[in-house]
Formats: sequence, C-alpha cells, structure tokens
Amino acid sequence: MQFLPYKKWKSGGYHKEEVIIGLLFCLALIPVLRNISADNDLDIFYLAAEELRLGTNPYNGPHMFGMWYYYSPLFASVLAPLTLFPVQVLKVLWMLLGFVMLNRIYVLLRRFLNVGYSSRETWFLIALAFNSYHAVFMNLLYGQLTILIFWCCLEGIYRMKESQYIAGGLSFALGINIKILPVFFFWYFVLKRNLKAFFMISAGIAVLILIPYLYLSAGYHTQIMKDWLGLLNPLNKEHVNTVGEGGFTDFASLLTRYFTNTVVRGEGNYSIAALSTKQIFLIQWTFRVFITVLCAWVLLKLVPRKFNGEKAILAGAAFFMACIPVAFPHQRDYSVMMCIPAVALMLHGFIVNGFRLPKGLQIFTLTTMTLMGLIIFFPLLPWPVRHFIMESRIPGWGMLLFIPNVILWWKFLPDSVTQKEGM
Repeated sequence: MQFLPYKKWKSGGYHKEEVIIGLLFCLALIPVLRNISADNDLDIFYLAAEELRLGTNPYNGPHMFGMWYYYSPLFASVLAPLTLFPVQVLKVLWMLLGFVMLNRIYVLLRRFLNVGYSSRETWFLIALAFNSYHAVFMNLLYGQLTILIFWCCLEGIYRMKESQYIAGGLSFALGINIKILPVFFFWYFVLKRNLKAFFMISAGIAVLILIPYLYLSAGYHTQIMKDWLGLLNPLNKEHVNTVGEGGFTDFASLLTRYFTNTVVRGEGNYSIAALSTKQIFLIQWTFRVFITVLCAWVLLKLVPRKFNGEKAILAGAAFFMACIPVAFPHQRDYSVMMCIPAVALMLHGFIVNGFRLPKGLQIFTLTTMTLMGLIIFFPLLPWPVRHFIMESRIPGWGMLLFIPNVILWWKFLPDSVTQKEGM
C-alpha cells in the first residue's frame, strides 16, 4: 500500500503523512470483529450467491430481515464459489479488497491533484484522511459496495483521461453492472461529446451481461436477468416511498420522511405533510431533472472557468459523484463517500493553495460537512443522539446542502487560465 509501503518503511524512505494516513485507516480495522460476527449486507450477497450456485432464483424474495438482493447476476456468480466456505471468509476477503481499492483511490487522487510532499500537501492529505474516515468506517462495517463504486468511477475517469478507453469503459461498466449508480456518467460523456468513451462503456456493459451465459444455462440467466431488471425499475413503489433501517439519506427518502404519512418502525413522526405517492413521484423526478441540468451547467460552464488540466477533469467527475447520493434512491450515510473527491478539491484549495472564503460561506461549509458526518465521527456519540441523527435524516440534509455548497465554493474561486482539458 502506498500510504504505508513496506519497502519505504524498511529503507527509511517513507514520508510522515503516508505513515499517519496508513495508521489512521488501520484504525478502520476496528469494525472487522463486528463485521465478521454480525449480520450485514455481505450476508445478503452470500445468500444470493448461494442460491445462484444451487440453480435457484436469487431475486425470488427477500433473503433476511425483508431485504432483497438488487445486484447483478455476474456479481452473484463471482461470489458463488465462496459460498462453499463460511460467510466469514467472504467478509474477510471483502475487507481486504476494500483496503486495496482505498489505496488505489489514494494514488489516483494524488495524481489528479499533483500532490507532492511539501508541508502544506502533507497537512492536506492528513485532513483528507480525517474527513474520509467515517465514510470508510461505515462501508467496511456494513460490508457495502460504495468503495467499489467510488473506485470504478475514479479509475474510469483516469483511464479515459489517459486514452485507455478499454480499461476506462470496463471500469465504468463494472460499477454499472453491479450497482447501476455510475450510469449517471453516460450524461457526463454526452456533455463532453466523447462518443468513444460512451461506446466503450456500452460495450463493456454488454460484455459483462453476456459473460454469465458462458457458465449458466441460457434460459436460467435470461430469466434472472429479467427479474433483476424488474427489481431496478424506477417506477416500482419501493423506489418512490423509500424507507429503511437506520434511515436513508437521498432526496427521495427525505420526501418520504417529512412529506408523507409513511411510518418507519422504531422512529418518531417527522411528517409535516401527507403527499400522495403520485405527488412524491413527480417531485422526485422534477428534482432529478433539475440535478441533470445543474450537472450540465457545472461541467460546461463553471468548471472550465475555475479549473484547468487534470483538476478540471477531477472537478467535473467530483460534482457528478456528489450528486449520485442525493439523486438515486436507497442511499444511506455510507454513500457520503461519493462526495470525497469534491471535499478533496475544497481542502486542497484551502490548505495547499491558501484560498479563503467569506466567513459566512466558511461557516456554511463547516456546518454542511458536520451534518454529513465528515467532521464528527457519529459512532462516538451517545446512542440517543445517534438515533436522533438517523431518524431525522440529518446526514441526508447535509448531503443535499453539499451540492449548493460546492457550487458556491467554486464560484468564489478566482478564474483560472483555461487550458484544453480533454475528456
């Protein structure tokens, strides 16, 4: 791992921020014990993969606690051989894979921001690690896929920047195949008029969909593909009125929580209106259209004025990634990790470049990042406080406010000399 490399440690050529960051993320191993012994989403993946291995339908019903498997047949088939072992084997391997992907994310962010080893850059990396810790902790604790999706998006953008279209297309295709969220980047490449990237992602998706036909019977795979796509249908009622244990944080869940009479088990009543499912649906899709238009303006107008070179590429991708947790349904507090690239740009401007905002916007930024769980580590708070934070959807409000926060921050940046950025 580059943030705690063995060779550098052995030779004495390590850098202090790499050691600090490495030790900080090693603390994230604390959830390993609970991850292995307690139920989390990896148990659902395991049960679905086991059904696929046995030739039954992994999409035929809830697997535990009323929770369904929403991910691709390919993902289940990759996990299927591990179902010959206890689920704890999968949990340990998933944890290790998470740290490998975190290391790659660290490397890519350094490359995009051209981070060296000056004192300011050291403090920037430490600050970024600190603000990322809660998101990493939650993803490892609950066996989530957000680290994988984050890596797919960042790796895909980097490979496309390097004109490595096959690798870039497969990176995005992998994320889309498993958890659909990076599909939003089709809009990114349409706006950039990068038809080659658009085509390679499409081709990658087709390849990953077809691969299971090599080892599953055609009729069986076709049927479970239909069932999977049926579960993902955005018109399904469960994608309109979204509820969940611990509280979702996307815009749709905020509407359900505050503007319907939907009762969430174990939570207080926060309803201030009683909108119908149809009204909620219309508001959700109006919001998603707004986000889509806003992303176009940010990518084509704001980013080219404020950034150039590789920073411009990262800024455009970062804004798209930050919009995913609020625009897509069923996102929880661990989805805040998708906001980390935008946070990295803000911290880099503040610490490395010495950019200072008006005091009012500084307070707004600190408030937003606190609500999101980037500054305060929520698990350290007493249970009643944490329960209130989740049942009132405070992280969701923070993620929603983060979108205008990023725009305001970038608008106050001095205009940059525009260079051809590519992509």
